[in-house]
Amino acid sequence: MQMNEPFTHAIPILHTLHEHGHQAYFVGGAVRDVLLGREIGDIDIATDATPDTVESLFEKTVDVGKEHGTVIVLHDGVSYEVTTFRTESEYEDFRRPKEVAFITSLKEDLLRRDLTINAMAMDINGEIIDHVGGKQDIERKRIQTVGDPACRFQEDALRMMRAVRFLSQLGFELADETAEAMKKDKHLLANISVERKKIEMEKLLKGRHCQQAIQLLISTKLYEELPGLKADRLHESFQAFPYYLLDGLDEIWGAFIHLLGLDKEEAVSFLKEWKLSTKLLKDAIAISQYVDCDWDAENMFKAGEHVLLSSLKITQLKHERRIFFDELEAAKHSYDALPIKKLQDLAVSGKDLMAFRQKTSGKWIAEELDLVKKAVLQNRLENRKEAIEEWLKACDQQLEND
Repeated sequence: MQMNEPFTHAIPILHTLHEHGHQAYFVGGAVRDVLLGREIGDIDIATDATPDTVESLFEKTVDVGKEHGTVIVLHDGVSYEVTTFRTESEYEDFRRPKEVAFITSLKEDLLRRDLTINAMAMDINGEIIDHVGGKQDIERKRIQTVGDPACRFQEDALRMMRAVRFLSQLGFELADETAEAMKKDKHLLANISVERKKIEMEKLLKGRHCQQAIQLLISTKLYEELPGLKADRLHESFQAFPYYLLDGLDEIWGAFIHLLGLDKEEAVSFLKEWKLSTKLLKDAIAISQYVDCDWDAENMFKAGEHVLLSSLKITQLKHERRIFFDELEAAKHSYDALPIKKLQDLAVSGKDLMAFRQKTSGKWIAEELDLVKKAVLQNRLENRKEAIEEWLKACDQQLEND
């Protein structure tokens, strides 16, 4: 296979290891993606050199887990994880091995990995080394574990979510025996932290084949081990939504809770179960609340530009399954044309009103500022201090006449 970037950039690391008598190979996701013709992400390297040896051979390194065999090598401005071939002993908490033993066999190292498509290596000449049938599974568009799926899932229960996530990203089918093991061992996911499940769920939702993946969560009943998900909420429109066309996580979670049919209080509780950050939770709920909104000037003012555009995208996708960029551009133009974007943009403040009215502070200030704001947004009032004071006087006279 012809070597391409970013592999060629990392070849000097393999050369250095080879020159000092060590084996070294590209491994994992980058090898999978080059076979799939996908964009290459991070490049990982496996070697029989110990972590101490790796540190001694390279000028710039970072210890990110020497006890597990991993050292980051910094080469020409790029970071590469270099990990020693290893085997893993009995796992604890269905997530972490109790002990790691460094070995000299690439084959044994590959056999400990999760899925066949992730368990291939590539040498310095671009030749693929496949001991587990990964190439064949890519050709057949099949996702299955390396070896016995029950053993793989009992070692690390998160592998069940990873398998479904890759299905969402690649559109592959799940091998029957892998699916059956998921059904049997789904309860093991209870041992996995919500934070780790959340990372996989977010990647799953961004996959082009998300509908297929969610259906798999339902058929295997994995959803029962995920925060707040219930069968009656996983309806067809929820499954079929093209989440992958959205951008930020706030948009994804905003669509998620809207399609689940959660009100604001339920959404707060649900997103807290998923342990979203306070900001992400707040932004997602704001976006969800404005889906299907009637976008008058006041709603645009309340929402802000980001929430306006994000919720509008979700509305479009919900009804049309596509994004109309001309409509988004028109909405942005309307927002830009607002005379004020926030309350502080008003030409008068609470202090100005107190001086004008010659009254002390009170609830009336917020009420009067709201009246002024609405009049300005509706272009019934020019946003100038003098104009606002004249308008307030006119309002007073009208009240007296009434």
